[in-house]
Amino acid sequence: MGDTTAPCVSEAPYAVPTGVALLTDNGEFRAKFNRTDFLFDHGLAGHPLFELPALAELANRIPKFRDFVYWQNGRVNVNDKWDANPAPRLSLEETIHGIAHNDSLVILKHAEQDPLYGPVLQEILQRIYSFTSPAAQADIVLGESLIFLNSPGRKTAYHLDLESNFLLQIAGEKLVHVFDCADRSLTTDVELENHCGGNHNGAIYKPEREGDAHFYHLTPGHGVHFPSMGPHWVQNGEQLSISININFDLKSIHHRMKRIYRVNRLIRRLGLEPCAPGKSPMKDALKDKMWLGVSAVLNSVRTAVKGRDESMAYPAWRPAPVARVNGAQPV
Repeated sequence: MGDTTAPCVSEAPYAVPTGVALLTDNGEFRAKFNRTDFLFDHGLAGHPLFELPALAELANRIPKFRDFVYWQNGRVNVNDKWDANPAPRLSLEETIHGIAHNDSLVILKHAEQDPLYGPVLQEILQRIYSFTSPAAQADIVLGESLIFLNSPGRKTAYHLDLESNFLLQIAGEKLVHVFDCADRSLTTDVELENHCGGNHNGAIYKPEREGDAHFYHLTPGHGVHFPSMGPHWVQNGEQLSISININFDLKSIHHRMKRIYRVNRLIRRLGLEPCAPGKSPMKDALKDKMWLGVSAVLNSVRTAVKGRDESMAYPAWRPAPVARVNGAQPV
């Protein structure tokens, strides 16, 4: 097992907002969580903790497990793939140092476990969780944070996530294009089967549907929520963009629905037309159990061949119970 112990880090020499100054409940978290997109405000606009020198130090502290730090060099189009690197590959240090002009993207994952960034990011996770309904809270398994650094003018290609997302803009501007997560004429069952099967380029951009997107012009201090499976793409403004992405894994999506789509993908490869999730509760339950059996065998084989995946040793944020007074949600 790799050493996951973080180096000693001194406390930040500046105040970090907490409580309502950090994130205020606008009433939409409860009503719209993982159903539809909406705007909200936060208190981290331009904070020194999220400036390049501090973020470069964070990048060096993040454990070097596979995919914990991701970067992409060169300008991409909305319909490009995540593994595209249209420019010569730079080192992570070179990419961050020159990100104001090198047409790059950097993603720093699991910063909520960092000794310096952890307290504020874990408070955001817990506050968002506390703002949602009891049903949503029962569905949330765990949360994580990602910090995005984007060069001026750069696009983030069209894609979808199984996680339920909250994007907080810290510096620079973004124009976010978000599509309906439930529209199967836009995102087909085949695309979702491919995505759940491990193809993160499974969602296919359809330029003729661009008019169906909701548009959000994000400036520092503002954020947008988009539900799981809600396709989106992003156009950055004329300055360096820094933002935080808060993600939640859901039992209903990451456990049950993902399993059903994986089984459907296998069925389709046999030349058959599978029943989409939600059409037949009995078939859904059977597929859920089928995949549990298949995955147990695959995991045993994988462990025997490759050994334990070290990334599994990295801690994950999990929600703390929310106290209620007379059934009311906390503020």
